[in-house]
Amino acid sequence: MPGTPLSLLEREEIALALTEDRSTSWAEIARRVRRHPTTIMREVEANGGRARYRPAVAERRAGSQRCRPRQHRLRAPGALRDRVTTELRLGRSPEAIWADLVAEGVADRVCVESIYRAIFAGVLEVKATECLRSRRPRRRRRQARCESKRPGLPNIAARPDATNDRSELGHWEADQIIGANNRSSMLWLTERVTRYSIGVTMPEGYGRDAMLAGLVCGLDQIPPHLLRSITFDQGSEWACWETIAATYGIDVWFCDPHSPWQRGQIENLNRQWRWWFPRGMDLGAVGQADVDHAASIINGQRRRSLNYESPAALYAAAAVQ
Repeated sequence: MPGTPLSLLEREEIALALTEDRSTSWAEIARRVRRHPTTIMREVEANGGRARYRPAVAERRAGSQRCRPRQHRLRAPGALRDRVTTELRLGRSPEAIWADLVAEGVADRVCVESIYRAIFAGVLEVKATECLRSRRPRRRRRQARCESKRPGLPNIAARPDATNDRSELGHWEADQIIGANNRSSMLWLTERVTRYSIGVTMPEGYGRDAMLAGLVCGLDQIPPHLLRSITFDQGSEWACWETIAATYGIDVWFCDPHSPWQRGQIENLNRQWRWWFPRGMDLGAVGQADVDHAASIINGQRRRSLNYESPAALYAAAAVQ
């Protein structure tokens, strides 16, 4: 198994092979323990050579080298810990914080994974449920879901390659978040290439008429040359799709039933919006200015998928073309 440390039993097998014949080739020993010959050579030469190799001594040495006695860098009080904690409380993501540190040339910095580990380990003075978009106290693995198809709607499987591979601007994904007691909602649109997001308040709910009004409000903000298609899930609230397609002259695509993850970009961004507008919140009391403020923070963050450019900068450059 590549990358797996040698076990004590494997070291004993190596010692036995050397005891039987000190001139045994590395390849022969490797076949006995099912390892690469280079692994055997390095193991033996680092622990006394062919004549002095002892499995117990090699095991203790390997165990001591695996220990990492150094303290987590974010445990120690200092400017770096204070900055990371402050920016997490302001709603910035760990990756955005790291990207800013890199852009500013900060020498004493930590990677994104170190920030996540510090959060989940309770090292910082802010909890995962307070600063992360998912609000989960612990990490969890992603679960695969089965695909299913239903005829009658333009299916995402027929979406052109230019849309799927993000080689062309102007293809959007739409989603909504629901407020307390299902009485209010909020519409979000995201462009697939620049990852730029537009939010629209819908205090009257998410019925067909309300959704049509919200879509018109959001799509009217987009320059015509940046509006080519839009992708929905299978929710009944998108029943106005034919009106939207005819009005704006754009293509409309739908995910498979129960498969909203097929427009994964906007599903991922849903976590960010929920950080600003948590579940159970009365979205009818949220003003458009509040939504625009949240969108400015989300669009202003540098992202790895954009080579650490911000969606706002890329969208602004595309809009003037």
